[in-house]
Amino acid sequence: MADGQAVAGSEGTPRFPSVVEPLMDVELRMLVRLVDQDEENRSHFGVSLNIPGGVIYGQVVSRDAYAREWESSLRGLPGAGAEGLARIPRLIDEVVEGRRDEREADPLPRWVHLRNATFLTGATAQTMHYELWRGRLADVVGWSLSIPS
Repeated sequence: MADGQAVAGSEGTPRFPSVVEPLMDVELRMLVRLVDQDEENRSHFGVSLNIPGGVIYGQVVSRDAYAREWESSLRGLPGAGAEGLARIPRLIDEVVEGRRDEREADPLPRWVHLRNATFLTGATAQTMHYELWRGRLADVVGWSLSIPS
């Protein structure tokens, strides 16, 4: 059955399937979870991810390492509000921790965090580099445990 295709109900009237969350690659989610579980945040691995618009590659880091590095980069911004902005990652962690019961049904991560990421669109003028990058695992359509040389 194609997405959005009507299905005959018991009365013969068409009904449409409910919206289903895209399938996420269980193997990739398990690898990300292993990195997330490293309490010392020393674990990481190189990966290339096919996502809408191109390919992004870099080092997968834990959510905690990402949050610490994000906080540090916010603190380094110029201006009086930098210290206030630097509290954002900790506030987000508190909200996420408060919603722990919702995550227990599916303990695998839904997001991947990259350090030193490069995004390729196919045109050399469109190559972008990121110190930190975060993306939904549901958007990954293919991946490799390697980065281009």
